[in-house]
Amino acid sequence: MVNLLQFVRDHWVHVLVPMGYVIGCYLDRKNDEKLTAFRNKSVLYRRELRPNEEVTWK
Repeated sequence: MVNLLQFVRDHWVHVLVPMGYVIGCYLDRKNDEKLTAFRNKSVLYRRELRPNEEVTWK
């Protein structure tokens, strides 16, 4: 445990920068999912349905 803390203290840039990148990618994907869900419900992107299609969202 002490070795891990010492490693983080000595090489914090090498630890925090990749962690920030991974967290940023995760948040970006979550934001894309929210925007896609909104786009699917938005009136701007609606189209007329074919006779055999059903609405899958409300």
